[in-house]
Amino acid sequence: MTADDLKKEILEKTAEYFRLVHGAKTAEPFTPGKSRVNYAGRVFDEREMQNLVDASLEFWLTYGHWSRDFEKGLAAYLGVRFALLVNSGSSANLLAFMTLTSPLLGERQVKRGDEVITVAAGFPTTIAPTVQYGAVPVFVDVELGTANIDASQLEAAWSPKTKAVMLAHTLGNPFNVKAVKAFCEKHNLWLIEDNCDALGSKYDGRFTGTWGDIGTSSFYPPHHMTMGEGGAVYTDNPLLKKIALSIRDWGRDCWCESGVDNTCGCRFTKQFGTLPVGYDHKYVYSHFRRRSDAPSLRSFRRSWKSARRTSRDSMKG
Repeated sequence: MTADDLKKEILEKTAEYFRLVHGAKTAEPFTPGKSRVNYAGRVFDEREMQNLVDASLEFWLTYGHWSRDFEKGLAAYLGVRFALLVNSGSSANLLAFMTLTSPLLGERQVKRGDEVITVAAGFPTTIAPTVQYGAVPVFVDVELGTANIDASQLEAAWSPKTKAVMLAHTLGNPFNVKAVKAFCEKHNLWLIEDNCDALGSKYDGRFTGTWGDIGTSSFYPPHHMTMGEGGAVYTDNPLLKKIALSIRDWGRDCWCESGVDNTCGCRFTKQFGTLPVGYDHKYVYSHFRRRSDAPSLRSFRRSWKSARRTSRDSMKG
């Protein structure tokens, strides 16, 4: 028996195992008004189990062709140019935010102490990257009917230090995208859509997550599609994609895929900063940040309290 024959037999046995162990659960008919509808859970058949076993037989443990195929498929589904796979939706939010802190963005770079408008009631990791970096979250209340941001309060939350807006579509229900988008365009602000609960939702005929500069998704089991874990960042902006790819891959400049060398053709021919001419391009990490760049906790607290006070006073007015 050849390896291909054995693999085929294993995958056939996998399908047989699915039908024996899991098939009865998925075959139950849905009866309106009687069948239980769980808020979340796994929906799968033998194909998912076969793919899982196929990947394990390949034993490629890091980013590989399965990941590339998924990125291309997700981008095509959403109608965007670029999608990058990460290990979780929380990491996707962190990567999306950190992308906006790159010096390559010039005057639009989000710096420590800058303000990011977000909602007062939401999931922690929509806000955590702002706090982790040392920027200041400015909280806007939500509407009682939708649990989404009250867009009428956006102007009161704006200040000259505002650089971005980072919001989630609450439980798959899109926020007022047109109002938020118009506000961002008026003040030249970045818009990150936390689309982790809303993959597949549409606003005005267009997928949520594709209206802003960057969208994020989570593939944890309670979401629309699961890998067990996993997340993604997507964008139409080539520069943001370049930065996000670099930061996802440890801050490196090189874009060679795993197992591939010298895609750019100039691996040992350039000079990077003060490094020697001919330094290996594969090991240049321009987006790496030194710990000494971090602000003191005391200065961060001062800037955060000041921003909250300013936001609160402007909303009262």
